[in-house]
Amino acid sequence: MFGCGGKMLEWKHDKRWNPFNSYKLLIHVEYWKKINRRNIIPAPILVTVDPSNICNLNCQWCNSEYIRTKSHIMMSEDLLIKIADYLPVWCNSTPGVQAVCIAGGGEPLTNRHVGSFIEQLIKNKIEVGVVTNGVLIDKFIEPLSKCSWVGVSVDAGIGQTYNLYKGSSTFGKVIENIQALIKYSKENKTTLGSDNPAYGVSYKYLIYKTNIHEMTIAAQTAKDIGCKNIHFRPASVPWDKLENQTVLFHDNDIQEFDNQINKCMNLDDNTFNVYGITHKFSPQFKKSNNFKKCYAIFMTAVFEPGINHNTFNLGLCCDRRGDKTLELLKNCGNPSEISYVWGGADHWKIHDSICVSKCPRCTYQPHNEIYENVILQDNMTYKFI
Repeated sequence: MFGCGGKMLEWKHDKRWNPFNSYKLLIHVEYWKKINRRNIIPAPILVTVDPSNICNLNCQWCNSEYIRTKSHIMMSEDLLIKIADYLPVWCNSTPGVQAVCIAGGGEPLTNRHVGSFIEQLIKNKIEVGVVTNGVLIDKFIEPLSKCSWVGVSVDAGIGQTYNLYKGSSTFGKVIENIQALIKYSKENKTTLGSDNPAYGVSYKYLIYKTNIHEMTIAAQTAKDIGCKNIHFRPASVPWDKLENQTVLFHDNDIQEFDNQINKCMNLDDNTFNVYGITHKFSPQFKKSNNFKKCYAIFMTAVFEPGINHNTFNLGLCCDRRGDKTLELLKNCGNPSEISYVWGGADHWKIHDSICVSKCPRCTYQPHNEIYENVILQDNMTYKFI
């Protein structure tokens, strides 16, 4: 089975209804039809919150290097709780924000208040996912076990490669932490330990030219330690380095990826899923932003640390963290101020100013393509089910 838009095997046919299949975005057609200059823009379904701009690793391909080298701020517990309490009532929308991805311009678990933040989100009936490098998982086992999913960015199959890319010798600790989190979640029958194939711990693996050959090793490790899935995706160039740097994949690299992903599929069964996410890229793993304008900035947002621990910036793109031209609020201490700017003139001004050709590989490429082709043009005549 080919993934939506992709030309390579992304997942098995019988597992096409999975968390990485971008066609799930079509369920929100009626919701997104409200995104136009005449309407009040509804609350985003998902937002990202970056509790920290500090990181304990130094990954070679870090897409947040720009922000973490210029800012070393963590959000206070008070601010995180304010954000958690505002999301369900965002701009008086019904419903409000329904899910939060805790990630970062740094490593989110460097902020000791993340556990309290997760607990408050869940209390407010908001689903939570966490992206982490895994080094500090052991300090947050209980709250993490209550999340829908935890994605651990390992990006290697063996310690030697991990050490090279991460600037750290913590590979063994990360693997042990993953095992401990999975064990606790299963024993305590938490959300993360659910039998649902979409929930659980994901072994995240960014593809770079020199780690393609380890994909099968990584998949076997992920399966052995109890991960629900392994998620492969090509690395891409950060927004601030587009003019000076290119991640090049040659024909032999693409062929090796194809060989490896097919071998990994042999490990895919009713307890373990293999996903090779390529549909947001060209066949050569280059960016493939096939849309004219960005409407995704009305569908999601990123809470980034502000000038101090009691303020945040409201960015509009997770791929352009730290880009001040995409900040709707700056150094804000009160989340309720979002109500005055969300969907307003300044928001649309940012939309009008975005030049898609100057963007990096777009996480929300499918959102924009679906908006333009299904909502604006109705190319699927979606009412004819």
